[in-house]
Amino acid sequence: MAKANVIKHNGAPAICVDGKIYPPMTATVVTCRVPLGETGRTIDLDYYKSLGDAGIKIYYIMCNNLEVDENGVKDFADEARALLSVVPDAYIMVRIVLNPSQKWLKENPNQLMRYNNDVTIPCDIRTESYRVHSEGGMLALCSQKWREDYGKALERTMDEIEKLPFYDRIIGYFLGGGCNAEWFSATPTYMYDKGIYGDFSDAFREEFQKYLDETYGKGVKTPDIPDLESRYLYTELDKEFDSPKVRPLAAHPAPKPTQTASMHGTFLNMDTHRQTYDFYRAYGLGNANSIIHFAKIVKKRHPDLLTGSFYGGVSYDTCTTNSSGGTWKVLQSGVVDFLANPGMYENRQPGGFTGQRQVHDSFRLHNAIFISEDDTRTHAENLYYGNNYEMFTIDDTLNVLKRDFGRNICDDIQSWWYDQHIGGGRYKFPEVYALFAKQQKIGQLAYLLDRKKENEVAFISDEESVYMAHSKATEQSLLDFRNYEIANLGFGADSYLHNDLNNPDMPDYKLYVFVNCFSLTDKEREDIRKKLQKNHATALFLYGNGYINTDRTPSMHADYMKELTGICMAEEMEKYAPKFKITDNDILKNLDKGKWYGEFDKLRKPNQDFVPRHVCRSFLYPLLYPNDEKATVLAKYAQVDRSAVVVKEVDGFTSVYCGSKYISAEFVREVARFAGCHIYEEDGHVLYVNKNFLTVHASHTGTITLKFPKACSLFELYEEKYYGENVNEISFDLLKGETKMFQIGE
Repeated sequence: MAKANVIKHNGAPAICVDGKIYPPMTATVVTCRVPLGETGRTIDLDYYKSLGDAGIKIYYIMCNNLEVDENGVKDFADEARALLSVVPDAYIMVRIVLNPSQKWLKENPNQLMRYNNDVTIPCDIRTESYRVHSEGGMLALCSQKWREDYGKALERTMDEIEKLPFYDRIIGYFLGGGCNAEWFSATPTYMYDKGIYGDFSDAFREEFQKYLDETYGKGVKTPDIPDLESRYLYTELDKEFDSPKVRPLAAHPAPKPTQTASMHGTFLNMDTHRQTYDFYRAYGLGNANSIIHFAKIVKKRHPDLLTGSFYGGVSYDTCTTNSSGGTWKVLQSGVVDFLANPGMYENRQPGGFTGQRQVHDSFRLHNAIFISEDDTRTHAENLYYGNNYEMFTIDDTLNVLKRDFGRNICDDIQSWWYDQHIGGGRYKFPEVYALFAKQQKIGQLAYLLDRKKENEVAFISDEESVYMAHSKATEQSLLDFRNYEIANLGFGADSYLHNDLNNPDMPDYKLYVFVNCFSLTDKEREDIRKKLQKNHATALFLYGNGYINTDRTPSMHADYMKELTGICMAEEMEKYAPKFKITDNDILKNLDKGKWYGEFDKLRKPNQDFVPRHVCRSFLYPLLYPNDEKATVLAKYAQVDRSAVVVKEVDGFTSVYCGSKYISAEFVREVARFAGCHIYEEDGHVLYVNKNFLTVHASHTGTITLKFPKACSLFELYEEKYYGENVNEISFDLLKGETKMFQIGE
């Protein structure tokens, strides 16, 4: 049997198999014909051989559990044998889906999601190898009975896999559940327009009680399932604010925002409706508990095999499908080696970048790995998809593949190339094979070097606060920046959950950006202050950070923000636009004083369903504004004479408050400059960098200038030539969408 673990290698976690380190990349090829409504698999041996010859040695292969498909192991084995016949030194991750059979669902109706009218909702459940219309409804992904029954199914399937003659080539299990095997429900927790909401299943009620016992101690009675009024905040509020039912005449005042008993403007009223938060928190953690349950089964049997699953994105859709929300618990479990997600789909065209859902630097601190599912589109897509992603030529393909690989090396994450064409086709080109071969050598070089990260900026987020604010608050404060701005900063940046700020292994940074940490306890605030004071760092706090403190009564107050930021704050219960203009000051002097900042101003690309995403205007409700005579005002709001951005020296750190949810890369760049951070590139191109490598992808045509903190030599890895030796600065021309990757040497 192979021995596979995640070990610390040159300062960071890495996959180790039989004593050998495996850097990016790995591969997944869809072979099952299920997506076409057919059975069987299409296996292209030449394709697998070409990938193997290019140096890719780890492959994910689908295997249905035997309770769902009696031929699951046989079909898996046929593909694995085919792969090993042409790539004999390949290793295999078993990609197993643990969804139950229709027979099981019919026999266990109390384990299905159930709604207030005592019905379940038929749904389609599909993965790459399994598709079924479940007339009975959606499994409650927190079901203990399912965990127990399909834990046995997992073991039965493992029994058969262990009998295979090539078992020594298997290095772990990638555990799938729910729709797309990505641990989300095919039906939401509520459908406001239809007047129905859940989950009333026995399975969830049991999970809810376990959560309450763990959180508050035994004896707390399970509260009622939150009704629609209690859930209005999560999506309906945004719809109403963006498109009011009654548009006022010009001579009339603006309509007052809706205010229900469960709401305090943007936020859930935690004093009166904490049970709504508890409901969603328990629901989200249920998925995490299921992943941990199945991973324990694998680890108990084979401690030297890898375990992983999809999961872990900090996401605004948590309150509808609850596909995440328990990342911290999974990382703390010690039985899950990696979590994976595909990147966001809406900004991937040449000149853009693929935003990531995971705060992957928290993984590093817990000896776990984030794996990006790089389903990078190429010019091989059909005309419809190719046009949506603006992929038309082999040059487009090569440059985007270089961009995404460069991110993986510079941000130090793992990844697999994901070919969703049946039997492969997305990367089936000689030019791509040659590129992959070169990238495997770059990856091996990267893992020979010191991999400790030395970025100067960290973004801090919170998965619990997602349940305490309306969905757009999370989208605007966290995801819009990660999807449209973070790679355009001009410097490298790391991402963490705030829980890690008291971890002694977390590096120190010059600038910390707190994005959606709306709710923080007394202890968490103390941990943040200690971290900031350690090296007199600068902290940038966005709208509402620290506004909620569940250790206090009342649990929401502007004074709690002062305890976090050191800046006196005030509150006005009114709805205002977040737009602000820069005042005359030396700190933000490079920003355009004629421009309105604070609101999303990018052109949205289509999302994964190829429907342009609705751009919901941002709003501040309540207005939370600095009211501190000792703070220096850097910007003022458009609609009200209040400070929007201020800076103040407080006890042991420099505090900057920005009263909008959305910030642009250029704004953060200037705050980073003020904090003493080095800026590599000033013009907003896509840039990934660490101390050993730099990847730049042109967002627009023109001259690119790169500046370095000390003299170095710049070797372009694909052209294999130096662009400068012992230099602090280089310049070169690129067309939009072109990519270069440099090794930074002495």
